Amino acid sequence: MAWITLTDVPTMGDDTAPIVARLLAPFDKGLAADQLLMSGSLYLEAEIGRSDDTEHTLFVLHRKADVTSHISVQMCEDGTLVFARRLGEQHQQVSLRPTAGRPQDGCMRFTISWDCAARIGVFSVEFSSCGTIHQKEFSDPLPWLHADIEALNRRSAQVAFGPALRCLGLSDQQEPVAIMPSFAAGTPVLTPDGFKPVESLAPGDTVLTGDDLDPMTIGSVCTRDVPARGRFQPIRLNAPYLGLWQDVLVAPEQRILITGAEVEFLFGQEAVLVQAYDLLHTGFAITAPVGSTFRYHQIILDQHAMLHVAGAQMESLFIGHLRDSPELLATTVLKSIPPDVLPSHNKLAFPSLRDYEAIMLRAALLSR
Repeated sequence: MAWITLTDVPTMGDDTAPIVARLLAPFDKGLAADQLLMSGSLYLEAEIGRSDDTEHTLFVLHRKADVTSHISVQMCEDGTLVFARRLGEQHQQVSLRPTAGRPQDGCMRFTISWDCAARIGVFSVEFSSCGTIHQKEFSDPLPWLHADIEALNRRSAQVAFGPALRCLGLSDQQEPVAIMPSFAAGTPVLTPDGFKPVESLAPGDTVLTGDDLDPMTIGSVCTRDVPARGRFQPIRLNAPYLGLWQDVLVAPEQRILITGAEVEFLFGQEAVLVQAYDLLHTGFAITAPVGSTFRYHQIILDQHAMLHVAGAQMESLFIGHLRDSPELLATTVLKSIPPDVLPSHNKLAFPSLRDYEAIMLRAALLSR
């Protein structure tokens, strides 16, 4: 199976859009209410304002029946993140304080994964604005009940979504975090034998990179199925902008190489990397409505490099020093790859713009 439930928000970034949970997978109403989901993941995405230092309750499910069941996720005023779970007389609370000082802002991704058989749970929080992740492992996680899922899908009075929440998903699998593949199937990537669909590439294949078309060997490949909502919703990069000769679908966090006089004037660099998300609201890029879930692909090279994608230059997957963090690696889409096979990426091939810098560049490009 995989994703069971997904909130349906029509447009990425639309703060006024209603959040409605809906069923993705077949739901057996004949199962007993106390049937257990022993392994799975709860995914939440929230948008916190820069000047917003109030407490946020992001999600609450509270059922009073023969067995009381409570699930909640909240962000406190000081930035502490709290996951609370109650099942009958069993109580569990996991707190995570990612940073000292004022709370982080921008897009946050929360993933609570549990494996009752292994008696291990993981609370992960990712900050899109700075690309950081914080995790806390906890023991003896409590399962979800069949009746919990039914209440969520019916959006009953027992369920509440906070105003900062943008997306919610429930999976019956241990969903990966952190590393994000970013090309749709069919995306053409330049190789010595011409352009090939990204999903056809495999370890040992060669791709051509950078201005000099340097050949580089693919070390690893990865794919990931995600809810096609929120910051996972694909973005369509429109041809002929950015040098593209065809439209391509990418993840919001896919970075594109931008050059030109505007880049040199604003940042003193010959070229910079800009996330696809930061090109929205222009002719360059639009959100792409797709199905409930979407599969992304990416390739990993020994060094972070620029791939030639349908005429534009876009980055290969940057993994930093992930191989040196076995606990984090085990929670990513790369968990099945031995650490000694993975490279260590010391730095990005080009400087990457922050969101406020990208806004300045976007304005300059639009005034051409």
